[in-house]
Amino acid sequence: MSSQLPQPPFFVVANINNLRDAALFPGGLKTTEKGKKIREGVLFRSAEVSKLDAAGWKAVKDIGVGRVFDLRSKPEVDKGWAGITGGDKGDGGDVRPGWIEVMEGAGVERDWVPVFEASDYSPERLAERYAKYMGEDVSGFVQAYQDILQNAGPSFRTILLYLASLPPPPSPPNPGSTASSPSAPADGALIHCTAGKDRTGIFFGLLFSFLGVDARLIAQEYHLTDLGLASIRDDVVGRLMLSSGFRKYMDSQMDGGEAVVGEQGGGEQGRGGEENIVPPEVLDKGRQAALRMVGASKETMLASLEMLESVFGGAERYMRDFCGLGDEDLDGLRRALVVRE
Repeated sequence: MSSQLPQPPFFVVANINNLRDAALFPGGLKTTEKGKKIREGVLFRSAEVSKLDAAGWKAVKDIGVGRVFDLRSKPEVDKGWAGITGGDKGDGGDVRPGWIEVMEGAGVERDWVPVFEASDYSPERLAERYAKYMGEDVSGFVQAYQDILQNAGPSFRTILLYLASLPPPPSPPNPGSTASSPSAPADGALIHCTAGKDRTGIFFGLLFSFLGVDARLIAQEYHLTDLGLASIRDDVVGRLMLSSGFRKYMDSQMDGGEAVVGEQGGGEQGRGGEENIVPPEVLDKGRQAALRMVGASKETMLASLEMLESVFGGAERYMRDFCGLGDEDLDGLRRALVVRE
């Protein structure tokens, strides 16, 4: 499936999913200021990176990544996908031993900037989070993204300051010139969480909104994650449906009178010890809920950008109030990341 991804904006590298240059949007990621667009070759995003081997990290470095910003919490760093789908270890090779050392050996630096504390990944807290993501409309996602923004100020600050410190892009050669421009250093930033969808998605929504990209383009770029995760979607959905956090939420819904999926196989122990029989139509409803959890609809991002404006006063206000950025930092972001077409 990964070989069928459109290239650009995606890069196909073994053992990493949803890897793309967020600015390599078809036709360019243009701003609302005529003749300007977002700089390419600097803003990369992906799902988790902890299965990459030395060859994989070399490939990531070769596309221009010099710095990785990891938004995951400790359970995810230690266990990979198992950190959010359950299990004591990264079963099925979720984490390659020594992956951080291999990354550093390839010349790629890492900043660990977790959005949430490790305690937010208890089964109880996961169940609360799953409840937001599983609704049939986008309001739960918007609430979850608001929670991310409430917690992510220090993490996003680190990333934004790095981006603001980058030198501006080199000027294009004069028309007719035969001089070749020097090769740029690999100083691109790869921002990721586990799926590269929610924490990563709202980060790019925030950044692109600040840089003047139209909300509809931001939403379309976010929606590309559906393609980026297509090859692993069924596996993730199956694991989510068997996770303790998912089952706790489902059990609470069953007790509350709403028939929702439990463990595949048809039954689950209720709070009083009796078995809850889960009919096939409820299993299907649960699967649809899990599919929504791993989805990235344009409507979700559009509603989240409206929330960013109404709750936080917009992207620039958020960067000032929650990330502590000043005028010089904000000017640095524009200078480093906005270019003329």
